[in-house]
Amino acid sequence: YNTSKGAVLNFTRALAGEWGPHNINVNAICPGFFRTKMAEVLIDTMGEDNMTRRAPLRRLGDDEGLKGLTVLLASDAGKHITGQWVAVDGGVSAILG
Repeated sequence: YNTSKGAVLNFTRALAGEWGPHNINVNAICPGFFRTKMAEVLIDTMGEDNMTRRAPLRRLGDDEGLKGLTVLLASDAGKHITGQWVAVDGGVSAILG
């Protein structure tokens, strides 16, 4: 799992370098815990309260959590952003590294 996540980040940077000359931006959105079918069992096992207590924003992601970043990256406002990854995780990556 961790190896594949690292590969996605490196692949994002490589594609940004390769496709930038064609005016194509490549970025990665890295969501934290959102209540999805895939994450539901883990969230229920660990306990949502336990997980959110450790997050700076004290909540899991919700349906609205990814929309703003997606719009930014797809719009002219994000036209000079490429080769980046952005964690949308309530600040968890800021404290865990």
